[in-house]
Amino acid sequence: MKNLEPFFNPKSVLIIGVSRKALSFSYTVLKNLLEIFYQGKLYILNPNASEILGVKSYHSFEDLPEIPELAVIVLGKNIVEIVEKLGQKGVKYVAIQTELKPGTNVNLVHSKLNEICEKYEITYLGPSMLGIINFIDNFTTSIIPVRQHIMRENKNIKEGISFIAQSGGLAGALGWWTPSQRLPISKVIHLGKGYHIDEADILEFFLNDPTTKVISLFLREITPELIDAIKQISPFKPVLFFYVGKDETSEKQLVSSGGIPVLNYIELFEIAKIFLWCPEPKGTNLGIIGPSSGAIHLIVKEMRKQNLSLAKPSNNSRNIIIDKIGGSTCAYGNPVDYWPPEKFIGIKICGIYNTSAETLLKDNNVDGLILALEFFIEIEFDFNIFKALKEKYPLKPIITILIQAEHEGAKRVIKAASELKIPTFDNEVERAVRGFRLLYDYYSRIKKRK
Repeated sequence: MKNLEPFFNPKSVLIIGVSRKALSFSYTVLKNLLEIFYQGKLYILNPNASEILGVKSYHSFEDLPEIPELAVIVLGKNIVEIVEKLGQKGVKYVAIQTELKPGTNVNLVHSKLNEICEKYEITYLGPSMLGIINFIDNFTTSIIPVRQHIMRENKNIKEGISFIAQSGGLAGALGWWTPSQRLPISKVIHLGKGYHIDEADILEFFLNDPTTKVISLFLREITPELIDAIKQISPFKPVLFFYVGKDETSEKQLVSSGGIPVLNYIELFEIAKIFLWCPEPKGTNLGIIGPSSGAIHLIVKEMRKQNLSLAKPSNNSRNIIIDKIGGSTCAYGNPVDYWPPEKFIGIKICGIYNTSAETLLKDNNVDGLILALEFFIEIEFDFNIFKALKEKYPLKPIITILIQAEHEGAKRVIKAASELKIPTFDNEVERAVRGFRLLYDYYSRIKKRK
């Protein structure tokens, strides 16, 4: 396996071609590293500046006080000559983020770069790449803004999602954008041309990265190398992908190799949180708790489509739910339909969910639980009641669906659910249920391979 760690977490980095022009791409690379408080040694090279943003600018390679572990090229010309000088200097890792200009003889550049890098034993990324964002180790080479608060929120996570995008804009957006339910992101990369290191190499790196639990891919093209890589990786880590190309044969091969297709771009993150936070389902029999028959029927309809079943609890569970919940609870004890409650107060509603959830979770006939929440702000619902339940029943998936929940109340639930690592979907019934099915199918496929 190629050692790619210096690209994601270098001890020292040299940026070649930093401009003094604010908001330019090359200026932003330096600005990002300063704003996120990168802890390694930082050098910049610009013969026409003595300093930029308070960082001393060196005028030549000979002036550098040490050999940097990683060199990042953001200069718009003479790429081949610069890489040659870096090789002579002893640099072994180079990220070429310069965009190849129209009219460039791409094959010639590729050939010369490979020749130089083989001569000096250089590993390089690019060219035409947007860069890398490593949230956990607090490093980035992104040429567009990366926000300090997003880096800070992901810094201490133990495992998260890593994202490979064949789109600079979509990869870079992870520097300032987060999904509606905040979820931990480990690493993001856009490879550009990927002459030397391609997506298959990055996938192999993510396979061996302990902070990457789920991998998401945005793909414009599917190569045989990518298909082979996913075949090797998918038994160990789920790989979700969204493909926008036209090669249906390659897409089917990617699925056959273990890739998990999602229906649209946002699902690369929304479905990923189910794989990130939910344990392996032991079966397809679900318990449902909801405030109305309408909300429950929305869920059940999608369950039928996904060939999922309503769990049939034991007589003991059934009796507990019917006795303690009331409302119009199903005669089988599942689904739990508690409408109408006695009062619209937090303690009553929380008590209903606490009792029914624990009863269903401890029942051997129930393989997972879907919570439907349909409330207004007067219901002071404390979602933290599920902390103890998740700790007590860690082997059963819990998924939450907010259905017509008033905005402020929904914000409270999403915040608490994120802290408890419970995937929550806002008016996305079909996505939530289908996500459970994809989770079950993934683990079932792994078992068959074994």
